[in-house]
Parts: sequence; structure tokens; C-alpha cells
Amino acid sequence: MNEGTISAHLARFLVDSVRHSGTSLGRFAHLPDLGPEVLRDDLTRVSTPSALTLWEQLTLTEPGSAIGALVTGHAPIGTFGLWDYLVTTGGNFIETMKRAVDYLELIGDPAGEKLQTIEDGKHFTIRHATGSWVPDVVEAIGFFSLGVYLTRARAATGRPVVPLRVALSHRPPREHRQLIEFFGTRNIDFDAPFNSITFHDDDVRAPLPKAQPGLEQILMRHADLTLAASKPVLHWHDRFRAILATAIHEDTASLERVAQRLAMSPRTLQRRLGEHGTNWREEIEAVRQRHTMDLLRTTDLPLQSIAARVGYSDIRALRRAVQRWEGQSPHTIRNTLSRLRKTPVPGTNIR
Repeated sequence: MNEGTISAHLARFLVDSVRHSGTSLGRFAHLPDLGPEVLRDDLTRVSTPSALTLWEQLTLTEPGSAIGALVTGHAPIGTFGLWDYLVTTGGNFIETMKRAVDYLELIGDPAGEKLQTIEDGKHFTIRHATGSWVPDVVEAIGFFSLGVYLTRARAATGRPVVPLRVALSHRPPREHRQLIEFFGTRNIDFDAPFNSITFHDDDVRAPLPKAQPGLEQILMRHADLTLAASKPVLHWHDRFRAILATAIHEDTASLERVAQRLAMSPRTLQRRLGEHGTNWREEIEAVRQRHTMDLLRTTDLPLQSIAARVGYSDIRALRRAVQRWEGQSPHTIRNTLSRLRKTPVPGTNIR
């Protein structure tokens, strides 16, 4: 039921992180599930594409950085709602983390996020994987996830736990030093097969200092009720567009794949689109147009990067599309915007 969505708690955190980065939230006004009235309701579920738009903005604000891990320093226990308390309540951190894996849906997208715990008697490893979206966004989410597990391990145990090893399936960022300081170790492997964080068994098997017997059972019952009562914000057509936007990010935007995500046949999807006065080709075009123009007008990304992000094979295809939509080239659009930003507003110099 909650596939393709994240919790309101995580969405609020991302919105606050974008706000603190200095970005105006007005540029997200077109996203119907990021309004304050939506985010105030803990039972609402925000579409994953809306969340990815926020992540993308964070990576554009701090390009090439470890922003995903560093923002977790501003996420105390309780930021992610009930999931946080499941992670920090129980016999020891291994037990609570296994429970957190079972209830990952409380915070993230069960279709896009995968968690696994591994024990060998000496070490405890948490392995994480996310979707195949824009590389910068995937990297940020990977850093963020490992940062969350570390901060929750420290909060649960009440000790400054230091991981034995951190493995990241990305290239070293420019701020490698910041990652060393954040994780507290130089044992950080890059270009690894998986994202993972490994703790010494003694650190995570010790009894938790604030454990209350029986409380975890109450929390799990509450978690089951919360998931059953959760409600995605978007209506059918908006949800379709959200899923389509994610598919374009993942380069899997086929009619069959999107229909499968919506739990319907391709023929039924085409019929439903026809009932809304549109079709598959027009919907692909609309999502690409909105994302392309947003990136052109609000970022300095090279055209090659924009083309890759919106699913075009090369810059020429992007240029043809922008010319068709706007009647002018991407270069002209950016030059016009640059001149407008430099033009003083009449009357502003009057004293």
C-alpha cells in the first residue's frame, strides 16, 4: 500500500534540510504533497518522486559533498517518529536494528529501500541499498542511511560507538575529511559492492541502558496500526505522474513497468489515461518538460547532465525538446534569465 511513498516525518526532515540550505521552498509549490497542511499529518505518505526532488536540491546546493551523512547530525531521536523509538528500545542494538528492518516502511519507501543485517559472531553489519536514480542523489541517500544507523546506535547504547568499517559504493567525495570526522574512523572503503556499516559485536550486543521490558511489543502494535492507517496524499493521476517521474529518474520509463508499479495491466493504464484526456506519450513529455525547465531555470548544471537526469540520450535531443516547448534554445533561456537577474528593479536605488 505504501510503495512509492515515504513518511511525513522523513519528508518534514528533508523540507527543513532544504530550507536550512538557503533554498526557497517556493520552487516546490507545484508539488501537491509537500504543503504544510499535508506534512502536519503524521499519517500522510509523501510520494518518493517529491522526496527525490528535495534530495536533488540538497545535492545541487552542496555538490560533491557528503551532505547526506552530515544532515543526520541535525536529526535527534524522534525526528523520524515511531521508527526512531523502535530502533532505540529493546534488549540490545542488534535486536532493535533487526526490528527496524522489519518496519522500514514506517520511514522510507518499501519499494526503493532495502536493509539487511549480517552477524558472524564478532561483527554486526548493516547493509543498505536504494533505487537507481540520479547518481548524486543515490550517493546522498546512501550516506544519509549509514549516518542514521550510526547516530541511532550511539543514541540507543548511550555511548560514542565507533564503527569498525564503513563501506560505500561511491567514489570518495571531496570532503573525505568530513566523513572521517563524522563516522569517527579512517576505515572507510569506497567503490565497494554495497553500502554498509560494521560494528564490533561487544558494542551492539550490550544491554541498552534505557530498556523497558515489554515496551517494544507496545511499539510494534502501534507501528502495525500506524501503517494500516497511513494514507498516500496523491490521487490516482498524480500518483501515476509521481511513479512516472521516478521511472524516468531510474531510466525504466516503460508502459509495462509503470503499469506494474500501479498494479494494473498496460491496457488498463492506457484506458485510465484516456479517461483523463491524455495518453502515455503526452505524460512522458509533460514530466520531462517540467523537470527540464526547472533545472534550466534554477541550476547551473551542464546540458549533458540535465539531459541524463530527464531521460534524453544526448544534448541534441534535449535541445530539440526545449525548442519545441519554448520556441527557443536552452542557451537563450539561460541568458535571458541571467540578464533579468542582473537588471535592477526600478526605484530600488531611490533614496
